[in-house]
Amino acid sequence: MGLSQKIPRLREFLEETIKILYYYRSRVIFSFSGVALGILSICVIVTTIDGANKKAYDIFEALGPDAIMIFGGSERQHTARVRITTLTINDADSLQTVGGIYDVLKVFAVRGLNMKYRDRKWQTQVIGATENYFTSYKWGLQSGSFFSSEEYDNAEAVCVIGAKVYEELFAGENAIGKVIQIGRLPTKVVGVLEERGGAIGSSHIDDRVVMPLTTVMNRLSNEKRYLGMIRLKTNRDPDETIEDVKSVLRRNHGIQQGAEDDFMIRSSKDILQFVSVISGSLFLFLGTAAVVALVVSGFVLANLFYLTIQERKKDIGIRRAYGATRKGILFSFLFESIFITIIGGIAGVLLSIALQGTFERLFDIPMVFSFKVVIFALVFSFLTGVLSGLKPAMKASRIEPIEAIRG
Repeated sequence: MGLSQKIPRLREFLEETIKILYYYRSRVIFSFSGVALGILSICVIVTTIDGANKKAYDIFEALGPDAIMIFGGSERQHTARVRITTLTINDADSLQTVGGIYDVLKVFAVRGLNMKYRDRKWQTQVIGATENYFTSYKWGLQSGSFFSSEEYDNAEAVCVIGAKVYEELFAGENAIGKVIQIGRLPTKVVGVLEERGGAIGSSHIDDRVVMPLTTVMNRLSNEKRYLGMIRLKTNRDPDETIEDVKSVLRRNHGIQQGAEDDFMIRSSKDILQFVSVISGSLFLFLGTAAVVALVVSGFVLANLFYLTIQERKKDIGIRRAYGATRKGILFSFLFESIFITIIGGIAGVLLSIALQGTFERLFDIPMVFSFKVVIFALVFSFLTGVLSGLKPAMKASRIEPIEAIRG
C-alpha cells in the first residue's frame, strides 16, 4: 500500500477515534482529568526540585566554598532547641590568628523587632554586623550605600534594609535618607539590598535589616560581650581550618579533653549535603503521590474502557464482520487509551506552566522548566495509557463477530 493510500486511511482512523471519544466524552474527561493532575504533580516535583537545587547552588556560590560558620551552643543543645550564647568578641579576635583565615565576620541578631514607617508596620530580624558583612556575602545594593566605618565606630543609628522590608515599609517609594522606627530607636535608611529570593529555614532571605554591630549591641540589645555567629573565610582546606578553629575555641572556653563542644561549626559543604537530603525526601514524598495519582487514573481509565467495550460490543462485531482483524481492534482500543493519556499529559504540562507563578509564591522556590520535564510527562502519560488500556483492548480483540452481532 502506497503513501497516497495510507494517509487517507490514517485520517479516517483518527476522525473515527475522535468521534468515538466525543460520544463517550463524560468518561473521557474524567480519565483525562486524572492523568492531567498526575502529570501536573510530576511537573511540579521535577521543576521545584531543579529550582531548589539551583537556588542552593546560588546560595553556595554566594556564601563561597571557603566559608565556615560558627554558632553558639552544642549540637545537642541545638537539637533540643535550647538557645545558648557561648561565642564572644574575644573568640572572633582570637580566630584571626589561625593560619589561612583571611576574613572574620562578627554577627549578633535580634529577632522579632517591630519596624514602623509612617502608618506601615513590619516585624523582622535586625542583624548587627561588622562592615565586611556585605562583601563577605557578596551582597550588592539596589540603591543607596553601605554603612561607613565612621558610622560603625560611632554606633550610629543607620541601617541597610532587605528587599522584603523595603517592599513592606516603602512599597516602591524612595527609602534612602528616610527614618524608620526600629523598636524605640529612630534609624536612618542608607541602603536597600538587592533581592535574592528564597528562604533559610522559616526566614525569608530578603526579610532582614542590617545595622552596625556596635549600634545593635549598645543601643538595641544592651549586649556587650556575646555574639550570635562568627563567619570565617579560609584559603586553606576547610576541614583543616575547622580543626584549628575548634582547638582555639575549646582553649578559650576552657573545655576539657573528651568534653562536648559548646559551639557548632558548619561549612558550605554541609549546606549542599543538607539540600541533597531535602531534595531526595521531597522527590520520594511527592513522587509517590504523583505515581499514586497516575495509578488511580489508570485504574479508572481501564474500568471505563471495560464498560465501553460492553456498550460497543455490537460495533466491534460489525467491524470484525467487515474484515477488521483482532490485531486491528486491539491497536484501535489501545490507541484510544494512549491518545487520552497523552492529551492529559500535555494538559498537565500546560497547567503547570500556567500555575508556575502561584507555585513559586507558595513554595518560595523558583520552578525551572527544561526539556526533561516534557519528556517525563509524555513517558509517564504513554505508560499509563499502555498499562491501563492493554487488557481491555485484548478483551475487545477476542470478541467473536457473530456472537457480538447477536448480542
